[in-house]
Amino acid sequence: MAYSFPLTRADFFAGLTIETCTFDLPEVVEISRTAAGEVLTADLGPRLWRGRITLPYLTHAEAEAVKAKLHLIRSGGTSLLVYPPQKPAPVIDPTGAVLGGASPAINALSANREMKLEGLPVGYRISEGDFLSFTYGSNPTRRALHQAVTAGTANGSGITNFFEVVPAIRPGAVTGAAVTLIKPYCKAVVIPGTVNPGIAAGLYTSGISFAWQQTLR
Repeated sequence: MAYSFPLTRADFFAGLTIETCTFDLPEVVEISRTAAGEVLTADLGPRLWRGRITLPYLTHAEAEAVKAKLHLIRSGGTSLLVYPPQKPAPVIDPTGAVLGGASPAINALSANREMKLEGLPVGYRISEGDFLSFTYGSNPTRRALHQAVTAGTANGSGITNFFEVVPAIRPGAVTGAAVTLIKPYCKAVVIPGTVNPGIAAGLYTSGISFAWQQTLR
């Protein structure tokens, strides 16, 4: 059966054995200077996650299985789901066992930078640096991936205090939206020209790598 897009985490990204990775949120900023020497900055567009993945030595069979899917998602109109491999779960809950069957959701939004979550176990903590994701908008439905800048802890009702996130919360996000805390993800595309197919030598292939960029479509 043919794959559909975006490739799910289980279809591709979660199956990778990763040697090194980058995971960044680069600025999209214009800078100018006034006659008085004041430096001014202004955002030019949405900040999008991007990164590069390098794989370790793989057997040739393992390498070709990965490369086959890379060949697939290098085509136009394809995409994949990507999560932060260096930190796939909250600090308090590295395996997801504490969250268990809870169903976290957005409880409140403020000033496009802060949010509260609900539906969490009592005392559950969103720590600085934790990631979370949720869907928003329609036609198309988009996937937001955010990182906590400040902390939030669930009270006796399972609701956190307001905590700040990056990037800014985009229009279309609504209260009640389900939130993913374990392997939170965004939709991404492979950046053309960034795939290194690796070098086959002896029993192994080494150096397979590729770069990806979040997309909001």
